[in-house]
Amino acid sequence: MNDKLQQLMDKQAIMELSYRYSRACDRMDREMLTTVYWPDGTDDHGIFKGDAPAYVDWVMEFLSGWISTHHDNSNILIDLDGDTASGEVHWVGYYRYEVDGVQQDHVAVGRYIDRYERREGEWRIKHRTCVSDWSRIEPANLPLPDAANPLTGRRGGDDLVYQRDTIGIVT
Repeated sequence: MNDKLQQLMDKQAIMELSYRYSRACDRMDREMLTTVYWPDGTDDHGIFKGDAPAYVDWVMEFLSGWISTHHDNSNILIDLDGDTASGEVHWVGYYRYEVDGVQQDHVAVGRYIDRYERREGEWRIKHRTCVSDWSRIEPANLPLPDAANPLTGRRGGDDLVYQRDTIGIVT
């Protein structure tokens, strides 16, 4: 396999870490989130700083009190150096939570500054630092979609993405 093709495959594998991270947080998928970091990895989100397993516990608890979250990733730049790499990932987070009985919509924008390692052919995050660039909070002015509708997003294993193998099957 030529070097250029291997570099593309490595970068794709690393990009997918950020996508899996976002899905894991948005769907409250602890198991998936543990596959993004090395067990001896670390995370610094400012309000949390510590080892990756403790971060997974912390973020699952932190987000569990929120009504919904949605993350988008873009401008993913990766610098490869053998079995290590560094990267910058732009993110936008959309959050809904309640404060004093009033639902709030919070939009936040920032970047992840990451270090990655490849071990036995697998890339994972060794260290992630979350940089916040700006945010806005305002009272929610529209309700969330009807929770009884099966096409409404859910947090956890009931979300449609976890049943995608059965989509379109008529019973």
